[in-house]
Amino acid sequence: MSITSIVYKKELLDIFRDKKTLVAAILIPFLLYPIMFGFMGKGIKGTTSFMEKEDGIEIAMIDNDDSEIGEIIKAQKNIKIKESDNMLEDVKAGKLLLGIEIPQGFDENIATEQEANITIVFDNTSQKSNMVMSYINEIIDQYSKDIVTRRLENKKIDTNILNPINTVTKSPEKEESGFGKLMLSLMLPMMLVIFASSGPIASAVDLGAGEKERGTLEPLLTTQASRMSLLWGKFLAITTMGIITSLAFIGGLAISMKTSPEAFGYGVEGTTFALEPKALIIIAVITILLTMVFGALALAISIYARSFKEAQTYLTPLSFIGMIGFTSYFIEPKNMSTVFLHIPIVNTVAIIKELTLGIFNITHLAIVFIWMFIYIGLSIAFARYMFSKEEVIFRT
Repeated sequence: MSITSIVYKKELLDIFRDKKTLVAAILIPFLLYPIMFGFMGKGIKGTTSFMEKEDGIEIAMIDNDDSEIGEIIKAQKNIKIKESDNMLEDVKAGKLLLGIEIPQGFDENIATEQEANITIVFDNTSQKSNMVMSYINEIIDQYSKDIVTRRLENKKIDTNILNPINTVTKSPEKEESGFGKLMLSLMLPMMLVIFASSGPIASAVDLGAGEKERGTLEPLLTTQASRMSLLWGKFLAITTMGIITSLAFIGGLAISMKTSPEAFGYGVEGTTFALEPKALIIIAVITILLTMVFGALALAISIYARSFKEAQTYLTPLSFIGMIGFTSYFIEPKNMSTVFLHIPIVNTVAIIKELTLGIFNITHLAIVFIWMFIYIGLSIAFARYMFSKEEVIFRT
């Protein structure tokens, strides 16, 4: 253990001496998400807030009869009517967000209870145009309901006949916290798995293939330190760096959620993100165990590689395995099949998603932790096998 500790400290010292590694493993992950989600948040906020600005919605309207619905639309404070010779082309070019054509005789058709049509021109490839389309449709729908109400009143029919059922919705969570938990359950498992798979790679490449390429591995093997001591020292150093990288990513993500909630709440104001302390602890332990699995695999593959460049090539598919984290979008933890708990990586995603939603199923936790220790045992055994093979160690 003392030799392992010496190797561990030596490897960590070498890693922290390399400024490039620190920038790639800590600084960039920490700053990446605040910058990325900051721009996303501003974009989403700008897209959703333009609807509230005066003259924020620029549309064209053909309404020669000055119909009632046309006057209602014109009366909206955030709508600005512009002239257009060709509404379809102007909407396509982005000069207008939407065009409305109200035919002659529209009010007469309404008065005589005949069908009346309104033509709306919008760009279905534009987010803003689609939002304006929904906004105008709401105005028209409300106008249609008012007409129906007036017609029923004229015929002395109770207007409640149109609404036989009134739905009242209730939820165990508040709207803001419920949506926040949903978003966190989708994003956190995915990102943690990606970080755990990619975090150890840089250190593993340097401590395995990098040492072989620099010619410093052979002198280490001539010391009184056993190969297992060297393996454990390198493995623990790689795991430590993987955990630090994951923490840097999570720190950046936490800052992003605080400074740019619009990017995560998709415009829902007051969205909150929170985890119970015990859930946070369990998730942290699971992330460490998963990082150990990928760290051992990365070290084994790095030792097998002839050079730094070859190790990077071999380890690229390992980082792709982290993409399995995207299964968080398809797993419903409250009624998921127990089969998911026996599938590597997917079971980690499933249990983290349960924890973010406040679900503490002891049986599920036990199953996943048993599998995690099995994965760690197998991955370390694979690394030990690679480290014990002379043809692998001296493969150049």
